[in-house]
Amino acid sequence: MKNKYFLLVVFITLACFASLPVNAQKSEPVSPFKVTADLVSHYVWRGSMATGSPTPNFQPTLAFTKGNFEIGVWGSTDFVGDYKEVDPYVSFIAGQFKFAFTDYNWNFSQANYFNYKNSETGHRFEGTIGFIGNETVPISVTWNTLFYGLDKKSDDSTRQAYSTYIELGYSNGAASFFFGFTPWSGYYNNYGVTTFDPGAGNKTFSIVNIGASVTKKLKINETFSLPLKATLVINPSATYSRNDYIHLVFGITF
Repeated sequence: MKNKYFLLVVFITLACFASLPVNAQKSEPVSPFKVTADLVSHYVWRGSMATGSPTPNFQPTLAFTKGNFEIGVWGSTDFVGDYKEVDPYVSFIAGQFKFAFTDYNWNFSQANYFNYKNSETGHRFEGTIGFIGNETVPISVTWNTLFYGLDKKSDDSTRQAYSTYIELGYSNGAASFFFGFTPWSGYYNNYGVTTFDPGAGNKTFSIVNIGASVTKKLKINETFSLPLKATLVINPSATYSRNDYIHLVFGITF
């Protein structure tokens, strides 16, 4: 039934865009506001499925941009009402480096959305620094660390775990490749707890996200193309309970 929702949305979207006029329109001033949206077959984040089951998600972005500065809100919602995420963020690009702050929240049952008390909040604050590369050097390196909120050690709920995700990327035309890992126990390896093999000890360094993405533009008419994306994700450190070993995700960007 969930796949039927996804296919219906895709069909309606393509039908709408196919009816757009072919003639080029008179250019308009560039707006500082950005509105985009992704439709994905299921939501995988840094090697793990974000939702409880593989269900399609709609992921809009609303942002204000000025030069290399951007402030906005990103969200994700499934089509059955089981999942909702709302993440404000701010980012700045300086040369080949990107700096960002993100306020993640997908734990609405944890506390009121506007409750930011560290011991009670459902928010997770993250700082990001990355080398984004360019056409000459198509390599990226990104370091992301959660430093506040609902990210506590498994053996001490009062101490921050500082869950960290590091990703190396390489792009070549329509294809991109990524290799992501966490250097210590935290969110990305179940805070070091090996739920399926208690005798194996705690996990520290873990490879959690290996894969590749390929993009393709689907031509709707002479003036409009719809970007399509397929991503293969492999998580060598996944637990049996999460069923995160491998994913193939399809997405459309509007």
